Amino acid sequence: AFDNAGLLLGERRTEVKKAGVCLDITPEAVELAAQEGCGLIVSHHPVIFHPLRSLRPGTAPYLLAKYGIGAICAHTNLDKAEGGVNSALAECLGLQNIRPIPSGMGRMGETGHGFNAREFASYLKERLGSGAVAFAGKGEGIGTVALCGGAGFSEDYDAALAAGADAFVTGEVKHHEYLYAQECGVPVFAAGHFHTENVVAPVLEKRL
Repeated sequence: AFDNAGLLLGERRTEVKKAGVCLDITPEAVELAAQEGCGLIVSHHPVIFHPLRSLRPGTAPYLLAKYGIGAICAHTNLDKAEGGVNSALAECLGLQNIRPIPSGMGRMGETGHGFNAREFASYLKERLGSGAVAFAGKGEGIGTVALCGGAGFSEDYDAALAAGADAFVTGEVKHHEYLYAQECGVPVFAAGHFHTENVVAPVLEKRL
């Protein structure tokens, strides 16, 4: 109910011959799309999330309208969809037996290797190209991993515990959430909002 996904700018009947794909529709992304002759941008994060109180020159919505570029933003629907953000993240991490977390948007699977927490943080950093991976909890024998990209802790952490996960991976974690994970004894890893969600961009590109 909180989300704003779908065709946010443009007309459904407009013919599109070239589309751009990105995580966020920034002014720079719109300018690049215009240079490349794109009639549409498909993104993950909504370019309009809260109702607009003004439309200022130089902002992404203004530039989209200026250049006549449509915007389709697939947000939480793409998080949950088979083959979407969390499926792509699980595949990027090389998890096996990938499956949904019951009642949540995330995925879980097996690593095929018993990592400790520090080893797994290094593994995440390497696989996702993150500048740093923060984590809370010691964690030994990490074999079953649950995940939800972006800011997915509140959405899926408890469901991951109930499903028997040894660790939980997401993009960003709040201070009280780190403390909660320590109390629960299942480590949480914050590998970056961008890095845990941008994995879907090449998937979208390929499917389009």
